[in-house]
Amino acid sequence: GILRLGFKNPTPIQRKSIPLSLAGNDVVAMARTGSGKTAAFIVPMLQKLEAHSPTVGVRGVVLSPTRELAQQTLKVAQQMSHFTDLRYCLIVGGDSVHAQWGALSDNPDVIIATPGRLMHHLEEIDDFKLDRVECLVLDEADRLFELGFADQIREIMRSVSPSRQTLLFSATLPKMLIDFASAGLKDPKLLRLDTDIKISEQLRMAFLTLRLEEKPAALLYLLRDVIPTKQQTIVFFATRFHVEYLGELLRLGGIRCAMIYGSMDTVARQNALVQFRLKKVNVMLVTDVASRGIDIPLLDNCINYDFPTKPKIFVHRVG
Repeated sequence: GILRLGFKNPTPIQRKSIPLSLAGNDVVAMARTGSGKTAAFIVPMLQKLEAHSPTVGVRGVVLSPTRELAQQTLKVAQQMSHFTDLRYCLIVGGDSVHAQWGALSDNPDVIIATPGRLMHHLEEIDDFKLDRVECLVLDEADRLFELGFADQIREIMRSVSPSRQTLLFSATLPKMLIDFASAGLKDPKLLRLDTDIKISEQLRMAFLTLRLEEKPAALLYLLRDVIPTKQQTIVFFATRFHVEYLGELLRLGGIRCAMIYGSMDTVARQNALVQFRLKKVNVMLVTDVASRGIDIPLLDNCINYDFPTKPKIFVHRVG
């Protein structure tokens, strides 16, 4: 399955974390966005689960901070386990609850979920339990805590088997996360590959200084006259209002673009992402909901229309 995806050599985080995970250790791994963290926890989980179990009960759980990241993790897992009969279930907010009940009744081996919706199912479905879980993964753990999922995560941790293996992957290691890891994990192995201030060596950067009222015109000029039309560009904005306003301006200027922001309907978000991935549009306007986990292979340009509030947000945007 790995070779079929075209992966030949592991990335540094995969090389260091996979042997520790296969040995059964709890792992806390720090690595920057875009370093190959998804495969670092999917590979050992698939190796451990091997094949579909006829006994009812989920054996692997991956918690993600956003719907997009959960969907992407599901896609990678399905591709890697192409030659196995493992079953997956995606449980995220915004999707139909009844459809998710149907997927859960199909006895999945692995659930990939956002914490809020998973907790909802645990509370609503009497015979839905997580006591057979062998492997629990917290992906982008710092973001999970920043988004206020701490209580749900602790509740989920109490629902799973005490003998389970826990893998925690994060780009940064705030104090709250350290406290959580020391309380919830058994003698975890800490891997610290990159700090959160590292950006890719291949990144070329330019800074434009201009007046506030000149910014819309500068963006239009960049997209229309500077960046080649075949190249793909993501533009980050502070709020959804900026996204909608600039989206309308660019449309009037003859530039087609897709948009993604947090309060947008799930289907609309998915459609925008698909349009961009398939290169039907070459410009995507987003808020920071997209700064983690939206994987666009070979992205050409990233524009920060609004300066990020923290250095690490910049790292994630360009990661």
